[in-house]
Amino acid sequence: MKELTDKQKKVLQFINDFHADNAMMPTVREIAANFKLSIGSVQQHLKALQLKGCLIKRGSLSRGIDLPNRQNFSPVAVLGTVHAGTFLEQIEDANDYVYINTNVTRNRKCFALKVKGDSMEPSGIVEGDTIVVSQGERVYNGDIVVALVDGESAVKMFYRENDRIFLKSSNPKYPAITSDNIEIVGKLIYLVREYKG
Repeated sequence: MKELTDKQKKVLQFINDFHADNAMMPTVREIAANFKLSIGSVQQHLKALQLKGCLIKRGSLSRGIDLPNRQNFSPVAVLGTVHAGTFLEQIEDANDYVYINTNVTRNRKCFALKVKGDSMEPSGIVEGDTIVVSQGERVYNGDIVVALVDGESAVKMFYRENDRIFLKSSNPKYPAITSDNIEIVGKLIYLVREYKG
């Protein structure tokens, strides 16, 4: 590996620290903001780090920076937004990735969603969080799930009473929801929160 300049060392250290703190890679804009550099300058540093074997760039994804020989983390696709409140939008196509320790993901089929709304705040899930969801898991009363209700998505607590499914918010200002057309998409297994300084 070729020797790094002081600035390249600092950029690489920031990427490592950001990943350790947030379980995801920083965007070019986040690196630029940290060092008060232009986007172009950061891209030049990233290209140099890539040529020196310190980084891998995965396509044009906003968090497409990766570290070589990183064995213990796997990418989980962020499929869009889920509402914690009233229903607003359906789950969208993948547009980003978070990197989660393989001890969490194991061999599960996982995806991630950004949270909007405040209906799950008492459970520690706030707007802007990224939740990691495992598909095909058995769910029990009190589990937090992502569900489709009449085709619209939400994150709620799951309850089954007398063969009828109820979806409940931990925020008491939202009423419980039930419908003949509820599909449980998956169970929450992990939460990622970005620091906004």
